[in-house]
Amino acid sequence: MLRQPVQRTDDNAVLTLRRGLAILDAFSSDPAGLGVNELARRLGLHKSTVSRLCATLERAGYLKRDERTAKLRLGARIYQLAGSSSGDIDPRMVARPILSRLVEACGETAHFAVLEGQDVVTIEVVDGSRSLRLQSRVGQRRPVHASALGKAVLAWLSPLELQQVLGSRSFDRLTPNTITSQAQLLEDLARVRERGYSTDLEELEEGLRCVSAPVRDETGRVTGAISVSGPRHRFTDEAIVELGRLIVRSADQISAHLGAPPIGEQLQA
Repeated sequence: MLRQPVQRTDDNAVLTLRRGLAILDAFSSDPAGLGVNELARRLGLHKSTVSRLCATLERAGYLKRDERTAKLRLGARIYQLAGSSSGDIDPRMVARPILSRLVEACGETAHFAVLEGQDVVTIEVVDGSRSLRLQSRVGQRRPVHASALGKAVLAWLSPLELQQVLGSRSFDRLTPNTITSQAQLLEDLARVRERGYSTDLEELEEGLRCVSAPVRDETGRVTGAISVSGPRHRFTDEAIVELGRLIVRSADQISAHLGAPPIGEQLQA
């Protein structure tokens, strides 16, 4: 009886998986889309190989083809796995122009992130226009208890969802200002709900401050958050109030484009 070449089959499967993941990674710097030829050139793979893998990823929902340009971009399945909005709408494509206008208004670096486990993961960044600005990247993870992005999502979770996230969490002290207990965090989340936006006042990194607001999907559920971040000397108490208004307005615009129903809440000054 002939023995099957198991090892070779396994090696081929691993190679195919690596190539598929490399294709998905390529979109981190080009959320607007890439063609098969460009992907093949960047990855050093034959066009037919890339075309075949992209077709598989497209059928599975991990890639979506723009009917007008024929370019591919990340599909809804990626965001479902990341805890973001479902459906045919790409949250990054919706958020980017709104984040760009937000950056034009305040000059600070803007982020869009989703909850993943006990962290928030950045899925879009628009760099600030100031010479001294935060350097950030897509894929960066931040602990929920020490980041404005994390607190903006946590504040509107159900009690059961909140307990699932925080139940086994260790509240590591990252700076002298970091929240280090669940009781402290719950008090802060109550203030977030009152204001409509969250803050990170050097809780994640000394000298860095951040303001964030939640993004909702078509059901009204909070699925992510956007933020602006910058140095302490620009994020004064007065500036934070104004940035809070800007960030809530921008987050509500993204939510509306994603199909969220009106919130009907007024931001408190």
